Amino acid sequence: MYALQKDILDCDDHDFDRLYSEQYRKHSSIHWTPIEIVFKALEWLNVKKESHVLDIGSGVGKFCSIGSLVSKGKFTGVEIRKDLILEAKIIDQKLGLNEVTYLHSDIKDVNFKNYDSFYYYNPFCEHISLKDSIDDSIRFSEEKYVEYEAYITLQLANLPIKTRVVTYYSPRFIFPESYELRGLLYEDNLALWIKTKE
Repeated sequence: MYALQKDILDCDDHDFDRLYSEQYRKHSSIHWTPIEIVFKALEWLNVKKESHVLDIGSGVGKFCSIGSLVSKGKFTGVEIRKDLILEAKIIDQKLGLNEVTYLHSDIKDVNFKNYDSFYYYNPFCEHISLKDSIDDSIRFSEEKYVEYEAYITLQLANLPIKTRVVTYYSPRFIFPESYELRGLLYEDNLALWIKTKE
């Protein structure tokens, strides 16, 4: 069991991902956030005790789990696949985490105003890249991809100034004009955005 931040700092992705069952572990290199990226995202999101972070398309919950282990912020993951949420909850139980929340929901049913910062790791990529899909439980289409991204752009536009969003491998995502790009790392694949105007 990883009970201390030091354990995570000393752990690599291969070790951490062994917590997941094989059917989910095999997707780690494409779909689950690397530990190093989690730490940089938490730093950029400026996660504090009063922070409430939404992970859009949380998968098996790796970002939320590690975030909850190493910070005092509150984390919620929203995921449309129930089996991924069940796996996330199993892992959080192994880790002794009680504060992470998972919503089995379509993102369009989530109220963004309940959160102050957001993590976005190209959650709808399967709609445009079927070869890397986790399973076939969802009907994929580029139309859905565009629809979801447009919905999130609209929600972000309606949030308060100083809202922070970190995106990872999401080059096609279009931010509202009210957001400014404040940082790029990892060959420009990790980006920090901050809302600066109404």
